[in-house]
Amino acid sequence: MHTCASVNYADVVGREFDREIVVEMLLKSGNEPTLFVFPIVGVGGTGKTTLAKLVYNDRKIVRHFQLRLWVRVFKVDELLEQIVKSVREDICENLDMNELQNLVRKALHEKNYLIVLDDVWNEDPVKWDELKKLLMVGACGSKILVTTRLEEVASMMGTVPAYCLKGLLSEDCLILFLRNAFEQGQEVLYPNLVGIASDIVQKCEGNPLVLEAVGSSLYKKTEESLWNEVKNHWRWNSNQYDTAALRMIYEQLPSNLKVCLAYCSIFPKGSVIEIDKLIQLWVAEGLISQSSNESEDLEDIGIQYFQGLLSRSFFQEVEEYRSIFTSICRMHDLVHDLALSAAGFEFCTVTSHIQNISDEVRHVAFSDYDLSGKELPPSLLNNHALRTISFSVDGIGPMSTLYVENCMARFMQLRVLDMSDSCFDELPSSIGELKYLRYLDISGNGSIKELPDSINKLLSLQTLRVSHCAQLEGLPKDIGNLISLRHLHITTKQACFPDKAIGCLSSLRSLFIYSCNNLVSLSEGLQHLTSLRTLAIIGCPRLIFLPSAMKHLNALENLLIVDCEELALLEWQDIEGLRMVRSLVIGGLPELESKDVQCLGSLQMLVLAGLPQLDTLPRWLEGASVTLQYLRVERCPKFAALPKWLENLSSLEKLEISKCSTLFSWPERMSCLSNLKVRRIDN
Repeated sequence: MHTCASVNYADVVGREFDREIVVEMLLKSGNEPTLFVFPIVGVGGTGKTTLAKLVYNDRKIVRHFQLRLWVRVFKVDELLEQIVKSVREDICENLDMNELQNLVRKALHEKNYLIVLDDVWNEDPVKWDELKKLLMVGACGSKILVTTRLEEVASMMGTVPAYCLKGLLSEDCLILFLRNAFEQGQEVLYPNLVGIASDIVQKCEGNPLVLEAVGSSLYKKTEESLWNEVKNHWRWNSNQYDTAALRMIYEQLPSNLKVCLAYCSIFPKGSVIEIDKLIQLWVAEGLISQSSNESEDLEDIGIQYFQGLLSRSFFQEVEEYRSIFTSICRMHDLVHDLALSAAGFEFCTVTSHIQNISDEVRHVAFSDYDLSGKELPPSLLNNHALRTISFSVDGIGPMSTLYVENCMARFMQLRVLDMSDSCFDELPSSIGELKYLRYLDISGNGSIKELPDSINKLLSLQTLRVSHCAQLEGLPKDIGNLISLRHLHITTKQACFPDKAIGCLSSLRSLFIYSCNNLVSLSEGLQHLTSLRTLAIIGCPRLIFLPSAMKHLNALENLLIVDCEELALLEWQDIEGLRMVRSLVIGGLPELESKDVQCLGSLQMLVLAGLPQLDTLPRWLEGASVTLQYLRVERCPKFAALPKWLENLSSLEKLEISKCSTLFSWPERMSCLSNLKVRRIDN
């Protein structure tokens, strides 16, 4: 899907020369009769995407092109959808192909644009020709930049010879490696290790991904024997040094992180991964072990696991609340290949071409399979030990209730059942027989009207996602019986939630309320959710106020209120529970000002988005002057000035401002923000 094209220049080593060449190519004037397509080609991990981001954000490029778009997926319909959404924020979901094509033509018509198609794998010339015809409506001088591992793709798409991206120079390799292996400046204390590092980087062949991963694996490890062990590891002799190096790092992982990484193979290659969902899946599959501190939530331990893999470069492009609603990341294609290899026979993507599925398979993802039928693959029918069924690979779930019923009847040991983006109209009552089920996702189903009462028998269920189910009348009246439920994502037609429904879910850690168009009030039963840590209210246009019961949410750490057009936050200073809130996301509200709020003393992160009347930062933010680390303001057209008291935000590390066209200057004393590491301005 669409990915953020921002880049921290301080993190990039040794690509200045490459950037200048690509920028020069894209700025060449010419009257090309056909679309100008410039490919960047290189092996996995060499930094093609990073280079494309440097080019995309280059000042000359920004000034030259009227419109810049960054798109990662190369399925024509998804690509068109992302182009449209990049230009128009008011576009609804589920447009048909003709509507998409017309909107793309309007969006690009006679505009001088640059489109980056990142990480293209599709070698189908027919689909490329189909797309190219649509894109040729731009002004003369429009350009397309393509990144790909495949020379065949570069040859098919390019209208000029591809730029072959090579590895980094030796001195740049050492800089990048040492940056990941040591805290800043600490390498001078260990000259012997720096000498060993020089030998290690020669084996990495200039590949930035490998350099970062191997360097990270040695972070804060100062025993020479460990460094020599890495230098002399037998895997360096493999013909595929990149995957061999990642495999070497994988072998050093603790066993709990190994299984969690292997499980990530359930996600499609190149996909955006929702971090909360990943951790909930790990918990559901029993991959998270309780620590000696029994009061510590499994989700907290899961975050530690994620951070452990992130610190070794197994995840990348982490964006906190980049989508407003959740934090996301990606997994590099080479790491995904490693995860698949590590999963072995336990994981299988089932396609229409696969005939024989091993009895050892425990986790199944359906892709390119006829989901309109009623039959399961014959070789899967007797696998009664199956733990996971996911239909989310292609964004298309099952269409037949009978098909779903067959799944439930056959696989009684399921822990995870992901049927998101389905269109079956009834969830079979047999769902109640899956007594081991811990994770159920039927979000994005536009047909289902009710959930069977038998769902209340799922006493092991930890995560229930029924968001964006526009026809769902309501939740079962006895949903409070789900004593193990920790995460609930809902969309219903209800005007209010009964006190004895959600209010009885005392184990609930997160509650996401999406697109409840009739919702007028939240239940006072919220007062019983004393373990609730995340509350998100998104797209509820008739909601007028927050209930006083929120003052009892003493564990609340994350609060998101987005696109609630009638909701006024005038009395929220009375919500005592806010004193624990660490991240606050507010968007699409008519007003934001309130009395001075002094209870935000723990706030670390604030996102303000789509606030048409916001002209400066709210005064109550001063209450978080010692704690606030991340501040983002976006799509606020009247936002004209940053206040002078901004200099009091002594802990601020990251400041981002996007699509605030009225803002022209910074306060004079920005230099007082001594902890500021990132300052990003866009549009």
